[in-house]
Amino acid sequence: MPSARQRLVVVGAGAGGDAAVVAARAAGFDGPVLLVGDDPHPAYERPFLSKGFLRDEVPLDRVFLHPPDGYSVLDVEWIGGRRVVDADPRARSLTLDDGRRFAFDQLVLATGGAPRWLEGAPRAANVLTLRTLDDSIHLRQALTESHRLLVIGAGFVGAEVAASARMQAKEVLLIEAAAVPLERALGEKVGGAMAELHRRHGVDLRTRSSVGRWLMRHDRVEAVELTDGTREEVDCVLLAVGIEPALDLARGLRLPLGSGGVLVDETLQAAPGIHCVGDIASHRHPLFQRPLRAEHWQVARRQGQALGSTVVGRPQPYSELPWFWSDQYDVRLEYVGHAAGFEQAVWRGEPAAGPYAVFYLKAGRVDAVLAVDDGRSIRFGRELIRGRQVVDPARLGDPTTDLRELVRAGP
Repeated sequence: MPSARQRLVVVGAGAGGDAAVVAARAAGFDGPVLLVGDDPHPAYERPFLSKGFLRDEVPLDRVFLHPPDGYSVLDVEWIGGRRVVDADPRARSLTLDDGRRFAFDQLVLATGGAPRWLEGAPRAANVLTLRTLDDSIHLRQALTESHRLLVIGAGFVGAEVAASARMQAKEVLLIEAAAVPLERALGEKVGGAMAELHRRHGVDLRTRSSVGRWLMRHDRVEAVELTDGTREEVDCVLLAVGIEPALDLARGLRLPLGSGGVLVDETLQAAPGIHCVGDIASHRHPLFQRPLRAEHWQVARRQGQALGSTVVGRPQPYSELPWFWSDQYDVRLEYVGHAAGFEQAVWRGEPAAGPYAVFYLKAGRVDAVLAVDDGRSIRFGRELIRGRQVVDPARLGDPTTDLRELVRAGP
């Protein structure tokens, strides 16, 4: 076990960073622990920001992960609202934007990412992004004062905000450049099902579309002209076009980069004593034997938790499968695994007939499962992914086939 004189510094106080300091203490790390984040708020549950909190169904105190004295109880020094502006890899030290400098023996980077700004979009008072608690507070207030919301980008954040706005009886115009939402990640048929879900709930979804011209009145967007020439009046605009991983600190520390993030080994280590979790971690997963980078809150949380044993000298390969969920209207979508480069999508059930699941196969093996209101397929799909057995697509797609039989068949 590392000496009590060792200092653990965690940069990024969101899901992954918070989980790392809690796990370190639970594993018996008794040296100084410093948690630094540029968010002025202590760690909170980001999934609430586009759903329950945005709709004013979840109170503010339920959003936070700990009571006000949570870090004091853990003997963790939390510094919020500050950025690391300089890193010295030789001296193993970091400098904050207020001039304070801290040495580290072990370092966890959980710096997350920042929302992309759409090229050409004005920096107007009613053009917003959603990433932080303050963003959600701002968007919630803007929605109370708005009649028609424009959402650009029909990924998970954009879709969840669109659903939340419709549940508050707001008009929603949802713009997506692709033919259907989520086409690249999940396939055309899944994207079509998601499009139908939103249209059924009254969202004006325009695909293969983008904004050609922004029409301003003073410091606000009052309308947009789409690329098909139509003019649309709007009160508020949300840009939901993805995030840029925050890699400046990793570059300053000269960490290896690749696959859109920091290359880490099976134990989430990027360099001796330096570990990365969450949006920035391109993790060589021991099951898939390729770098995986997943921009999901639950993944960051679980990776942070896994570092508890690492900081006390017992590193273990991180083998948990990526998993996330999305609630939209009365529908729950879950996804487990990693479907990049899938060769075949096997459907089990149909969207028009209730719950359904899609199994993504490569070389005959299940790499990922998407399920809508079908927790059973997620549960047994996870086992099929781990088993790495070649499956019969016909049996897999037959709703009368018990998935347990395919799991038991083994490799």
